[in-house]
Amino acid sequence: MTRPALQPREARPIVEARLGRSPQDMLEVAVVLEAWAGVPAGEALATGRRLMRSSSAASQPSAGRVQTPAREAGFQFEALAFVAAVVAMACWAGPLAASLGAQTVQNALTVALPLTLSLQWFLRSRYLGRPHGLANLGRMPWVLAGVAVALAGLPSAALGADGAVAALLALTWTSGTVLMAARWSAAYAAAVGLATAAMLEGLLPLAVLAVVATATTAAAVVAAVRAAGAARDVTEARYPGRWGRALTAGTIGAGLGVLLVADSGVTWTMGPVPALALLPSTVASFWGGYHLWQFQQAVPRSLRGIAVTQRTARGLAWPGLRILVGAVARLVCAAAALSAALIVAASCLGWTVAGLGVLFGFGLIALATLLVSLLESVGRAGWALSAVAAGISAEVAFGVFMDAPFAGAGLILGAAVAVVVVLPPSVALLTRPATTLATSLWIT
Repeated sequence: MTRPALQPREARPIVEARLGRSPQDMLEVAVVLEAWAGVPAGEALATGRRLMRSSSAASQPSAGRVQTPAREAGFQFEALAFVAAVVAMACWAGPLAASLGAQTVQNALTVALPLTLSLQWFLRSRYLGRPHGLANLGRMPWVLAGVAVALAGLPSAALGADGAVAALLALTWTSGTVLMAARWSAAYAAAVGLATAAMLEGLLPLAVLAVVATATTAAAVVAAVRAAGAARDVTEARYPGRWGRALTAGTIGAGLGVLLVADSGVTWTMGPVPALALLPSTVASFWGGYHLWQFQQAVPRSLRGIAVTQRTARGLAWPGLRILVGAVARLVCAAAALSAALIVAASCLGWTVAGLGVLFGFGLIALATLLVSLLESVGRAGWALSAVAAGISAEVAFGVFMDAPFAGAGLILGAAVAVVVVLPPSVALLTRPATTLATSLWIT
């Protein structure tokens, strides 16, 4: 027998009794009904919608206090360790290509970059980007070990030497994400640095890569298990991100990786500079993304004193837009300055420069990543995925039907298309913060 739907006149006393006032929007109604009346989520939302439509009470201005977050400790050190690790790993391309062949390394990187970004985005969405997420990840050590073994074995079985190198690189890079989340950046940078020194001293590069991949993967599992053991509040660590959203995030990450490698004119094996060309855009994106986190406080603070139904109050859009402009400006300036420094340093050392087109293309991908991350973080993954898909389509079509006038032309086109598609919804989202953005920042 199906229980009859709760009517607004029946739901209102329950909601008002629990809140101590009239509800301000349908989300408040849904939360109360689901938590205190056992109403399923879908039905609770529908009841909340009906109740608010039948209500004649005026919405009250928001009066909640928005606490100023403490600046994340150790951010500068994490950034320096990350840069050191990227520089060291860029030096692996030469020894690996000399030992295994340039084509093998090129093929391996073509697989490793999308695979790594997919795993990193998945882990961030489901675990590492949430409170106590590392502890939650550490509650299943045997699953982590099994996944690591599968990740090492499946590409090797499918692609031979190319897949083996790709798997080892992906394990090393993905483990670095977990270790940095655990504040073990120094250990990670040291392991990568020792591996670089061993390769440059003439030790077998594949064996060195296998050792560092095994060591960093084991360290990542240990770090997660230690975090799980140190978690004080067990209940808060039981709720990872939703599987559907995490899988979508992983797909977006894989797509961004494909954008990086789909241009056949970009080579990764001519010494360290082609790989180092990623450094300016990566560091710039890191800085811009860190600035973008101010959304969590700036948007709710700008809505303080604004009623739920007062969507057209003047000045609501500016705080969010100002932060976005600041993040983009930081990204562009840092990418340009670091790219110029890389070109000068490469010329002084006699290295082959990746080319302005490649550097510009990587910068555009960093910008696309920044905007895509913004949309995905507030639950607009559909737009983000569409932008990435459009960029890949344009880049692949360019490579099939046209001859590139310079290295990185396809990269620039694909990244530019992704930016063009993702920019309008990003701006539109910020110009209407009183509708859903403020709520999304707290519940997604």
